[in-house]
Amino acid sequence: MHQLNLTFETGLAQRYRDIRECFAACVYQRGLGRVASSIDAQPSNLSAMLSGERNLDPALIERYMVEFSDTTPALFWAAKHLQDANARQQQAMAQLPGLVDQLQRLMAEAGRAAA
Repeated sequence: MHQLNLTFETGLAQRYRDIRECFAACVYQRGLGRVASSIDAQPSNLSAMLSGERNLDPALIERYMVEFSDTTPALFWAAKHLQDANARQQQAMAQLPGLVDQLQRLMAEAGRAAA
């Protein structure tokens, strides 16, 4: 038996609302027409699937990952569903200092703008 080790990109699970949004980002980054052609889908059908107007076929996501050697959708699923609660909490805690700094800068800017 082999053990699989995964290293999750920081914030990947939080960056997208769901697999559809993650896959859409991947597709539009490479070009809708190019991806549609590579995975044997009509651009209009793929666009409708990405927008939620039609069901998104998981086989298309698999084909995309093979054709473009991009495992981002699978890593998104893994990051979203395979991390334990303790790891998610540690990740959230690690992001707090940066968010506090950003909030302080915004509050300072707002104070200057109001003055």
